[in-house]
Amino acid sequence: MIIEKSLKIKFIQKCKCGAVTIRFNNGASNSMRQDIFEQLNLDTRDAERLPDSYCCDHCVNHWGIDVCECGSGEPVGECECGSQNAHDTLGVKFDSIGAIIKAFG
Repeated sequence: MIIEKSLKIKFIQKCKCGAVTIRFNNGASNSMRQDIFEQLNLDTRDAERLPDSYCCDHCVNHWGIDVCECGSGEPVGECECGSQNAHDTLGVKFDSIGAIIKAFG
């Protein structure tokens, strides 16, 4: 995955579930499994490490760059819904209010 050069990681936070959440300077926040985070090899030199959390979007909401868009929490491409798409896109802010309106509108 490639992110635009203007995006900088401001914060990194690990969760007790094993996921890592990164927050970018554009307000986007993305969660993922630790192994996915390591594979991305992102520049985190200037990122502030926040204290570990006990709940995150990955384990609570099933949102992340490595989980199915349907919200099941299953890995991308392995969900019984058949989707091949992730819930989140790296570096893009998820519009949760828009998603709620779309789901119930």
